[in-house]
Amino acid sequence: MEEARHYIDRMRSRPPDEAIPKLIELLRDESWYLRERAGEALAGFGQSAAPPVEQLLESGLWYSRAAALGVLGKIAAPRSLHRIIDSLNDDNRTIVEAALKALLDYCRQDRALAVAKILHGRGGDFRERVLGLMLRLHPEDAPRLRRLVEAGDFMGPEGALDEADERRLAESVSDEPWGIAWKNLDATETLPEPPENLVRYLRGSITP
Repeated sequence: MEEARHYIDRMRSRPPDEAIPKLIELLRDESWYLRERAGEALAGFGQSAAPPVEQLLESGLWYSRAAALGVLGKIAAPRSLHRIIDSLNDDNRTIVEAALKALLDYCRQDRALAVAKILHGRGGDFRERVLGLMLRLHPEDAPRLRRLVEAGDFMGPEGALDEADERRLAESVSDEPWGIAWKNLDATETLPEPPENLVRYLRGSITP
């Protein structure tokens, strides 16, 4: 185990094209400790690691998929957000819990509006299930996300997003230009008034 730890530490300083594939292989290891260490190292490579880590979401090994979701949450690459939300439909409880945690990582890294709108756009049954799980597993954070999802001035009409819209939303909508700060989304903080809702924004009517 000590030798494996030193190996992972060496990979942190290697070129990404060499290190990333080797670290991803360790996400397939049965050892939770090695997966955690490899995941931390992968996250250190930032968004360049996201595409190959996403490929692990197709793996049949539940623990590898859960580890991949953890890494993607730490990286918070916009391109990966819709894949994480897709994982909320997984039959494996551990995968769903890992996806919820990854969503909160996105919310903490300037993508709470994008998370909220994608949940909103997928319909009432889906979002209520997700928000219910969030409340049970992350009771301090769930009210913040629900507040955004229920902010009609921001969300706009329900069910108006296709996959291309979700991708564009994640890429182009960050919280700060819209006056949103995740840590301030408590019941006493007044939400700012948006120049237009997010659906109109995606259709090109405004530029926050």
